[in-house]
Amino acid sequence: MNAIQYSEYDCEDTGRFLTEACLAKQGFDIRVERAQWSNAGTALIDTGDNCLLRLMLPASSQIKPNCGTFSNGGGRQFQPLGKLLFIPHGTEFHLRHDACEQKALVCVFDPASLGVLGSYRWNWQDSVSEAMLNLQSGYLHASLQRLADEVSSPGFASELQTECLLTSIALDLRREFIDGARSAETRSDHQRKLSPRQLNLLREMLNEGEDENRSLRRLAQACELPVRTLSTRFKNTTGMTLRHYAAQLRLEKAMALLANPRLLVKQVAYQAGFNNAAAFGAAFRKELGVTPEEFRRQRQG
Repeated sequence: MNAIQYSEYDCEDTGRFLTEACLAKQGFDIRVERAQWSNAGTALIDTGDNCLLRLMLPASSQIKPNCGTFSNGGGRQFQPLGKLLFIPHGTEFHLRHDACEQKALVCVFDPASLGVLGSYRWNWQDSVSEAMLNLQSGYLHASLQRLADEVSSPGFASELQTECLLTSIALDLRREFIDGARSAETRSDHQRKLSPRQLNLLREMLNEGEDENRSLRRLAQACELPVRTLSTRFKNTTGMTLRHYAAQLRLEKAMALLANPRLLVKQVAYQAGFNNAAAFGAAFRKELGVTPEEFRRQRQG
């Protein structure tokens, strides 16, 4: 892809890249691409004046995810890359890979070249974040998957469809990283709130039910915030403490499980994340005013 400067600097084998499908126009170049590295190494990726989005596709053989960072120093460490990552223009991205083969949608585009978006300033420098290395937006994931389908099997007015999708994607990224960061800077710390991405991430981790993922330290690390800041911003956003919110999620899950008559109350308690049936019963009655058994009978009635 001509818009990307890829320079391997840790090993002689620079890897092989095979384009399976592509759709290019002034302002964007989108490809379904296979990459294969026979050795581990590190590479510098410079997108110049363009932004890059990459969505991992099925048929990739990786024992563990590749890693990356926006800085080759300054204390930043290489982070595992998610299925969906974003590299804004004007940044140098360092990729650390293992010997592997992967298939991905690689989308290189210039937001300023997408119709009306040319009237906006696209300065990402003050908003570069490690969150870009593992985007958690279901909307962006779905939009990139649609782009992959469009490139692989072009339909009527594919270029127009692609440009519309990219315009929407660019606006969503801007709201998350440029405008979101700017609005946060204008508020004092005790007034700041969590972003929609952070809220969704917290809900997913709390719903997983694993004690390790529910620890305040792990939640704060995932949101890239200090523990105390996470607690403050969560209450600013939702009006409740993280502990109360987690308890409500457990009870919501328990109420849904109680609709299954084949599950014992004890099984519902453990599956909802309670340590034992007694703690479950006490929490349930305190919040709803009835026992789990009474709630189940009322629902069945």
